[in-house]
Amino acid sequence: MARYITTLLCSLLFCHSGIAQESYVATYKLVVGRLTVGKMVRSFSMQPDRTYRFESNLYSTGLASLIRKDELFETSSGIFQQAKFYPSIYTHVRKNKKKPLNVRMHFDRNNGHVETVSNGVKSLSPLYEDMLDKLIYQVAMMHDLSIGKTELNYKIIDRGKEKSYEPILGGETVIKTELGRFTAREVIRRSTGDKRQTIFWCAPEFAYLPIKVSHRGKNGNETVALLTDYRRIDKPEPH
Repeated sequence: MARYITTLLCSLLFCHSGIAQESYVATYKLVVGRLTVGKMVRSFSMQPDRTYRFESNLYSTGLASLIRKDELFETSSGIFQQAKFYPSIYTHVRKNKKKPLNVRMHFDRNNGHVETVSNGVKSLSPLYEDMLDKLIYQVAMMHDLSIGKTELNYKIIDRGKEKSYEPILGGETVIKTELGRFTAREVIRRSTGDKRQTIFWCAPEFAYLPIKVSHRGKNGNETVALLTDYRRIDKPEPH
């Protein structure tokens, strides 16, 4: 069960339009069947000089935490220039007894390579134009949707492995959340050769923030993330 949470986290997309101006925190609950198995908190901040920081923290909860306590922390920091994200540092820390993982990637643009240290093992890989880490690409994708792009393609570097993500756009569906009902646009990402599929329902009212995400793994099991809370952290609350 906890494995499904980790898989979902690696697939989730998250963003808010006006990305260069707005900072926020959003919270999701993760559900398998009728059982809530985890909580995820994501935050994005952009400074006046266009440097950014994006964080994602996930924890198993309830019965899942009793079976196996999982914690997964990711960060991406860099700069937003000419409507593109240029990561500088990416980190990924997974805390559990069976498969702990500690990854740090440095995007060295002066020397044209990505330096990765994974559980103490160092490696180098080429750094190409527009290459992203697997966390900030999620923000870049939602930003592209908010400015009207209909063809999406991203180059990702993940622990030295190059990947290409090409999600497609679907129709519109009314989604019920704890914050209300919203008409959301589907964004679908499928894997070639197996049953894996992730569907994101992105609400224009939240500037294409994913309010629901469904991930189906290789074995057909489904995990769902539902938005439970959202708040701006660069805008005073009304009195």
